[in-house]
Amino acid sequence: MRKKAVFFDIDGTLYSHELGVPESAVQGIKELKNNGHLAFISTGRTRAMISEELVNLGFDGVLAACGTYVEHEGNVVYNIDLKRETVEKAVDVFRKHKIFCILEGGNYLYMDDDNSLDSGQFSINRLKNIFGEKIKPIIGEEHHVNKITCLLNKHSNFEEAYKSLEKDFYSIHHNSKIVELVPKGFSKAKGIEEIIKYLGININDTYAFGDSANDIEMLRYVKYGIAMGNSSSEILKTVKYKTDNIENDGIYNGLKQFQLI
Repeated sequence: MRKKAVFFDIDGTLYSHELGVPESAVQGIKELKNNGHLAFISTGRTRAMISEELVNLGFDGVLAACGTYVEHEGNVVYNIDLKRETVEKAVDVFRKHKIFCILEGGNYLYMDDDNSLDSGQFSINRLKNIFGEKIKPIIGEEHHVNKITCLLNKHSNFEEAYKSLEKDFYSIHHNSKIVELVPKGFSKAKGIEEIIKYLGININDTYAFGDSANDIEMLRYVKYGIAMGNSSSEILKTVKYKTDNIENDGIYNGLKQFQLI
């Protein structure tokens, strides 16, 4: 059997806040590796937000920040930092339009201090508890930023703010409160394109698992894009292949379905 490359989203695919990483997923990745295949994380999270405990489950590399960062066996293949003037303009625009922003980089997250803000997984207190010293203030820092997450409230005017930024970014709306801004020209598909070219993997030997809006390009790009059963309705409508929910061994069953384990 030819070596296959399999790409896994994190949140909602490999990991949930309730379950952590299911044991069946851990076992599936182990069996996948034992069969001589390659396993990669492919996530919207920046490298700073990915635990080494997760990477050490057996992954050959990390594609982070929606394809703006690619790593293979601990070595950085490429990393795209936003220009300083682009970041400063974005921060000014967001403050003007009452949008809380998180500047997400490979080593740190930069944000203002607002303990009142709570948007589920992006609760500021929750982020502080998880990432601690990886969180830095926006003011007075040298920023190294891959992408930006915006947290919206009833006072925010994202539509107006985006008019000033759409030349540099495209937006991914996860829900009414959370929007990702990714540099134009980059996506999870771009990260996969670069790593398979780097390793000489044929596109016909690629698979991906995902569940949310920033997975669409990835699931369409690979030969076999597999939607988790708990995916958003948009994903379930547009992706041909499907597996079970994360809590029902979706990763393991999907790997079995495609005879990768």
